[in-house]
Amino acid sequence: MRYARRSRSSDYTAEQEKNGSRQAAANDRRAACAPQMMEISQPLAELDWIPRPRLLALHRLGLETAEDLLTHYPRRHEDRHEFPAFPHEESDVPVCLCGEVTKTSLRRFGGWKKIFEATLQESNANALSEPLVCRWFNLHYVQKMIATGQRLVVFGKPRLRGKRVCMDHPEFEVIENDEEISIHFRRITPIYPATEGLSQRTLRGIIYRLLSELSDAPLETLLPSELGRGDRRSAIRAIHFPEDWESLSTAREHLVLSEFFAMQMLIASRRAESQVRVGAAHCGRGELLGRFLRSLSFELTDAQRKVIAEIRRDLGTNVPMNRLLQGDVGSGKTVVAIGAILLAIEAGCQAAFMAPTQILAEQHYAVLRRWLEPLGVRLSIRTGARQEESGPLPLFDHRDAQILGSGGGPPVTSGGPPDKQTDVRYTKRPLPHFERPWAKYAITFAARERRVLSPAARDIVLDCILHWQTRRYELYAACVMPDHVHMLIEPGVKGNGEEGEAIFYSLSEILHTIKSFTAHEINRLEKSSGEIWEAESFDRLLRSERDLQEKFEYITRNPWDAGVVEAREDYRWVWWSGVQQTKNFAASHREEQASGLCSPESRLRGDAPDVIIGTHALLYETVSFSNLGLVVIDEQHKFGVAQRARLTAREPAPDVLVMTATPIPRTLTMTVYGDLDVSVIDEMPRNRGKIITAVRDESKLSEVLGFLRTQLEAGRQIYVIYPLIDESEKLDVKAATTEYELWRERLHPFRCELLHGRIPSAEKQEIMERFRSGETQVLISTTVIEVGIDVANATVMLIENAERFGLAQLHQLRGRIGRGEHKSYCILLSSDQSKETATKLAVLEKTVDGFKVAEADWDLRGPGDLLGTAQSGLPALKIGNLKSDAQLMRRARIAAMSIFAADPRLEFVENQHFRRLIVEQEGRTFSNVS
Repeated sequence: MRYARRSRSSDYTAEQEKNGSRQAAANDRRAACAPQMMEISQPLAELDWIPRPRLLALHRLGLETAEDLLTHYPRRHEDRHEFPAFPHEESDVPVCLCGEVTKTSLRRFGGWKKIFEATLQESNANALSEPLVCRWFNLHYVQKMIATGQRLVVFGKPRLRGKRVCMDHPEFEVIENDEEISIHFRRITPIYPATEGLSQRTLRGIIYRLLSELSDAPLETLLPSELGRGDRRSAIRAIHFPEDWESLSTAREHLVLSEFFAMQMLIASRRAESQVRVGAAHCGRGELLGRFLRSLSFELTDAQRKVIAEIRRDLGTNVPMNRLLQGDVGSGKTVVAIGAILLAIEAGCQAAFMAPTQILAEQHYAVLRRWLEPLGVRLSIRTGARQEESGPLPLFDHRDAQILGSGGGPPVTSGGPPDKQTDVRYTKRPLPHFERPWAKYAITFAARERRVLSPAARDIVLDCILHWQTRRYELYAACVMPDHVHMLIEPGVKGNGEEGEAIFYSLSEILHTIKSFTAHEINRLEKSSGEIWEAESFDRLLRSERDLQEKFEYITRNPWDAGVVEAREDYRWVWWSGVQQTKNFAASHREEQASGLCSPESRLRGDAPDVIIGTHALLYETVSFSNLGLVVIDEQHKFGVAQRARLTAREPAPDVLVMTATPIPRTLTMTVYGDLDVSVIDEMPRNRGKIITAVRDESKLSEVLGFLRTQLEAGRQIYVIYPLIDESEKLDVKAATTEYELWRERLHPFRCELLHGRIPSAEKQEIMERFRSGETQVLISTTVIEVGIDVANATVMLIENAERFGLAQLHQLRGRIGRGEHKSYCILLSSDQSKETATKLAVLEKTVDGFKVAEADWDLRGPGDLLGTAQSGLPALKIGNLKSDAQLMRRARIAAMSIFAADPRLEFVENQHFRRLIVEQEGRTFSNVS
């Protein structure tokens, strides 16, 4: 019995242990299932509760971390506490409605086209209630998502279609009665920017869980106390799932101010940085300017005189000028820019004038030559297709670099390689499928079957390479080895596209030209036949100055590194840019020459140009500047911050004047151009003819033709503008090339010519010269003439398919007329009867004031990405609206400017944490910022 009692006691103890183990396992499972606190910087991929397909969809939205997702703010909110009754009339204001699907149907029309319809009935329907028909055209996936009996929330504009009230392509969400219904219904519900495979319901659920699992660690609020109410953590929670509309408004204001303040701190830091750069005064006494003004046939406006005085003050100080000049089309910005250039020249400095297109650069060159050559000013033009100077220009003269060697080839490079050695190795790859504009490439092509080229054959190859240098590419270095060839090049511009963008020679075009010519010449020389060259390859796309320098040194040392010649022997088939090479050029100086590849001359030589006008070609390293004092950039919005910096990044820093083609809304001036001082020409010249703008339907073309003939017979000239060069199968839009022959017939015997971006630059220039001289009366063109064309006798512009152009672009085009004393006419032809088109074109009928047009354009288009953040270098806005939040932007700007005024290095304790705003955006240490 005693044994039995011991047994029962032992069984009890074992059972206790077993139960304890079960309890511990259960506790472990509960602990594992309990939400773990998450840091805001944690990658989403580490969260095992987000399925992989959802992670891929989030990745498409650029959301990688918890912070990315929590700052993926709603684009709007819907009040789903209660819904309005279904409407009986249509509305231009979108509404949010809820109802039950009572019927669905799928109808076909036009062969393969489909319409899916879902009929909704409101919850508390009565005898007067009208059903709502939601329609989707050719969206096959919608019919798989919606079924009878479901409850839908829809958002869209109700329209009357016959006797039915319809919503076409509304946003919708299926409401499901599950444990998550409180997240999606009976509350103020967020609506997010989403993507395929990520519904609103799914995205909202992920963000809700993310907020619930966020650690309690405080989120840093980078906002001065006078701007911010509350803290960042509360604001982020409230922007996604607000308790009421007041808390939503408070949260949004906090987040918008944080975003705007970060932007304005970056702008203020740029201003502070420019103020401490080493500069110099670039202002002469004004005698040249006075002579220029006296030679003009017109008086400057008061606004022009005021702006010249502002620029003159800036040029006279040692602080580098960074000034934005804006004014309406035809307000006389170019005259002001010339005034600034003359002040800089008189101070012994060189000036650069950069324009975005070949045509505009040619226009500026012609205007400046006409006005400045009588004053003894030397000018030069540098574009991808043209390099010309109005006087001797040894600074850019390639004859120095092409003195023939003893073999009749390129200059001889004396001596051996530099002492510096490198372990750089390059791999051969096929030519790239996608070639980048303004990119540099290192290219190699070899002789077939490692054939050894004779000295005469190598002469032919190097002569050919140098022949096409500056014509089809910019050549930095070349080396013709006994069995292969190295080239370091930047493809040149061969023309402009329809929108004025640069079109480049392709690598395959360049290589085909060199290889086919040299193969023919070598075979002729050696009385042989057959293939000479293998397929070419390229080492790399050169992405930095270091890459360029490294590859330059590799090519120019290659004969000695490869053992083709001894260390102190000459090798005459090596060429590089920018330095005269002679037989007495010592090898010990080669490395010094290589390091100076991009170095400008130390001073302005007596026969160097005073002004260099050009396109992006001015960014080439081989365009050297001598004592560059002033940079004028026309149409600044078409150049990025990095491009502007590349032209101005030198010591001492040149003064910079940037000009815009059209006026900019004031809020944008505070952002994109917030680091610049602003001058405004708000007055038009007195001698300009009045411009009358009229909108006409395409059916009135015959009446318009009669008017055009009347103007031509009176001796005037005409522009006819089209949105496309060639017809498109996808667009019902007229094209310039197609309509050109029709216009020749309609306006015979008056001469018509065709102009567009694909015409070679030389031919384009000839066409424009004939139009300027009056030899051509009608120019059929695309938007390639949008800016820079100044023909006083051209008084009529007809724009076909006007609805296809933006408001600012139409105003720019209209600015090509009204430049003489005659009354001018702009006729906008359109067959589009939509309300949006009518509203847009009516703006141009009502006003010719560019400032009013700019504001109207902003009203119609909304802010969108008008910042052009890729160009401006500023952070993209996630929640702020530049137009509706303009007052908040002003507050943020005042706060940022006051902080930098009192503490430019952000050394005060209360300001030190703001350094992060600048370091994170600029990607550099704060010592470089200050």
